[in-house]
Amino acid sequence: MNKVMKYPIYPITFSYVSGIFCGFYFKLPNSLVLSIALLSFVGLLFLYILQRNKGFNRKLNVLTILSVFFAFSSLGFLSYSFNNKPVIIDNLNEKEFTIKVTDVLKSNAYSHRMYADLVSEKQEPKVLVTFSNKEPIPKVGNVYKLVGTIKKVPEPRNLYDFNYSEYLSLKNIHYQITTYNQSFKIAEEKSFQSVIVSGRDYLTAQFYKLGYSEKTQGFIQALLFGIKTNLNDEIQQQFKDFGILHVLAVSGMHVVLLFSTISYVLRKLRLSKNLITIILIIFLLIFSLMAGFSGSVVRAALMCLMTIIGTFAGRRIHTINLLVGSMLLILLFDPNYLFDVGFQLSYLAVFAIVFCYPVVQHYFTFKNWILNYFGQLVGVSLVAQLGVLPLSIYYFKQIPLLFLIGNIIAIPITSFLLCAWFIQMLLSLISVKVFAFFTPFLSWISTFCFDSLSRLSDYYSVKTIDYHITILQTVLALLMIFTLFWFFQKKELYKVYVFLSIVVFFQLITLKNITENKNKQEVVVMSDANNVVITNRVGSKIHQIGKVNKFTLQSLKNYELHTNSKVKSIDSLQNSFVLNDKKWLIIDSLAVYPKQQFDYVVLHQNPKINLDRLMQNVQPKMILLHNGNYQYLVDEYVEYFKKRKIPYHDMRTKGSYVINYN
Repeated sequence: MNKVMKYPIYPITFSYVSGIFCGFYFKLPNSLVLSIALLSFVGLLFLYILQRNKGFNRKLNVLTILSVFFAFSSLGFLSYSFNNKPVIIDNLNEKEFTIKVTDVLKSNAYSHRMYADLVSEKQEPKVLVTFSNKEPIPKVGNVYKLVGTIKKVPEPRNLYDFNYSEYLSLKNIHYQITTYNQSFKIAEEKSFQSVIVSGRDYLTAQFYKLGYSEKTQGFIQALLFGIKTNLNDEIQQQFKDFGILHVLAVSGMHVVLLFSTISYVLRKLRLSKNLITIILIIFLLIFSLMAGFSGSVVRAALMCLMTIIGTFAGRRIHTINLLVGSMLLILLFDPNYLFDVGFQLSYLAVFAIVFCYPVVQHYFTFKNWILNYFGQLVGVSLVAQLGVLPLSIYYFKQIPLLFLIGNIIAIPITSFLLCAWFIQMLLSLISVKVFAFFTPFLSWISTFCFDSLSRLSDYYSVKTIDYHITILQTVLALLMIFTLFWFFQKKELYKVYVFLSIVVFFQLITLKNITENKNKQEVVVMSDANNVVITNRVGSKIHQIGKVNKFTLQSLKNYELHTNSKVKSIDSLQNSFVLNDKKWLIIDSLAVYPKQQFDYVVLHQNPKINLDRLMQNVQPKMILLHNGNYQYLVDEYVEYFKKRKIPYHDMRTKGSYVINYN
């Protein structure tokens, strides 16, 4: 209790984070939450006045902690609520739009993608925009006039698919505009963001002048600034297979490396401490801006800034305090950072290193400096990977098996290249010809890194294990890991009881999930762009009807992972069949069907049929409109079914159809 009162940043941050989670999962009236916040702060003030002269006592301490929790959790709730106000565009029939580009995403095989402000709307909401990649790549600040369609970002098409609409909603993006017509650039508006992007583009263009290949340039841009739009897909896949994709995302490691390099060079130049401090602060601010304020970069930059301030103030610096303090500052600025995967993994990895690594550090310490370097690298990599493993499994559904080899190879090389390329980039502003002398050597090192990973990737056939855990299992697994290290910090019996309790709880949750899946029986008509695909699951066995395309195959794998089941048999699709004592009819473009009763009818391949006759002859209990049908036909079907109050399911808008037999 005394420690909590000594470091109030811990309960304040915990409470604020809890409030943000409550805002995400629960909908409460803001007026009610505001009333709780005001009452809690009044209570805190009263407790402070009451104890100012008498000192703290145990009973009042409990009341103080409760007041802090309710006060700051209410603030977290309100902060999340105000930052995520729903945006509603009334006229979704609009065809002409004016947009201003705010962020350019990686283009795919068919189109350019970007985030933009919809300036033709009064509120200027953020939207996702897609147009043809035959046109020039858009730039931040460009204003376009385009003709297209606007709609809400769709929900996942199949069970357990990635929820892209939820991901975008945390960026306050709820609508997307798609156009297949030519877009017209009508202006180039200068803004603070466009100036930063232009500066970043100017710096990255230096590597073209220095003579690097396109493949290497894409790698440099990802490493230095987190720009993945030009990153080679093969390189990205290699780093993903080895579980070291974080190396290609500008992270806290990059910030600390560059911060340390600049600090070392400036000290060698014998500059004054005040000037060095000013240069370092300016570097942290500019680099954070150029890296797009990613969660891990902001975390590392804030921790470095707080270290500088603490050193100037003559205060003792605790890394854990810096970690918690920087988290609170970031979430006060934008509570949606809490749901950013990079933000979560970054903080968890650093916390694992700070909290867990000292317990095992002596096992990885050697007298020889080379052995000591690689020993420390292995130790830190193992602890960091163990700390983020449950969260990594939850988000990516994979356990990387080669992460240690990948870290041993990639981290020393990329750390050297990061510093070398940063210095070369700055010096090339003085003379490109002189400092292009180092290009062949640095290119050879980067190629050596790619080739080494490629050979190892070819050598190991199994690189990952597909696995899935629920959010509750994730939390319990994290608690198990950190409780185990907590015990070895100072061995006490009650910690053993805490650890065993968490293990038992984890096993009970796992057993519950296994039992539920074992007794589950359901039929799913999957959302596939071309084919009708039906899965009949009984416990852990899936009977598949119809062939899937490569996109739906991934959805099927997700379904297998989440339900702990496997496809045991595959049958070709027939026009009519019986499934679980229910009659199914598939009507395709031929529009031929028998005159008998069916329970479920799937309209597929744009059948042009007389709906009155179909209802009279077949008398279906449910009509499924496959998402491969033309939109105008679906609109006609929907209008007919609504008029006659016939049950239907439009797979284009609602995704897969699930029949639960439990």
